[in-house]
Amino acid sequence: MLFTGISRTFSTENEQQYETIGAFWAEMESKYDCTRLRGLGYNWTPGTIEYVIGLTEGFIEGANCTVMLPDEGWTETKGRTEELGHIYDVIYKNGALSYEIESFDPEGNCRILYSRSPEGYKKICRALVTDLDEILKLQYLAYQSEAALFGTDDIPPLKQTKEEVSEEYQKGSILKMVTEDGRIIGSVRAHAQDETAYIGKLMVHPDYRGCGLGSALLSEIERYFSGLRYELFTSTRSTDNIRLYRKAGYEIFCQRAVDDTLIFVYLEKNKPAPSSSHKMHKGVL
Repeated sequence: MLFTGISRTFSTENEQQYETIGAFWAEMESKYDCTRLRGLGYNWTPGTIEYVIGLTEGFIEGANCTVMLPDEGWTETKGRTEELGHIYDVIYKNGALSYEIESFDPEGNCRILYSRSPEGYKKICRALVTDLDEILKLQYLAYQSEAALFGTDDIPPLKQTKEEVSEEYQKGSILKMVTEDGRIIGSVRAHAQDETAYIGKLMVHPDYRGCGLGSALLSEIERYFSGLRYELFTSTRSTDNIRLYRKAGYEIFCQRAVDDTLIFVYLEKNKPAPSSSHKMHKGVL
């Protein structure tokens, strides 16, 4: 389950989160009908809670993160908004929560989904400059499988420098996927030019592959560049990558041979009308 929205961190000292999160809801309700909103509480620490407000359908303006939540193990309870404190007192008697999702209606009713799942969350958000060293280390690890396809470490992703990553950071957007303990286990980057978002360096830690994280990262970078044509490329030997991209709606439109062993395949999504034109990607894997 993916939950996308505007994320803020609130202090839980003296239970002040009830008032401050309430003010957060009031702010969002001044822009959206309350029936379109839902709130996610998660990542409790001894003094804080992270809270995200998003839409039940579509994406809220200003969304700054996506949280990957368990698909199963949720319990539902309903009640009156004015009894919210009592409702949570009852819920907490059976132990602390991992996640809570709240929704409200104009008649004063509330619906709460909660989970005590031991499965940790994974959050996708913009990377910071201070994350670039860790992302580059992940890149060197993640692209070992790509190097194995060619029997050599002499491929661009394994030769990229911190300075080059910093240039890409300044030029566009780099997203990171972090675990509950703060480790970066995935990343993707893109930049926009001539109404096209050029996507690259989609990577997931080898220990976390095969469970949809790459697809989630791809979907999130598309959201950051909503409304544009998307273009990316990989090698013809990277059949798993091609399968992932085609499943996400990308179509092959071009191939380019670099040498006798390396052929790049270019894929696109949101293809422009025939009267429009675009330039082929000149970046690196």
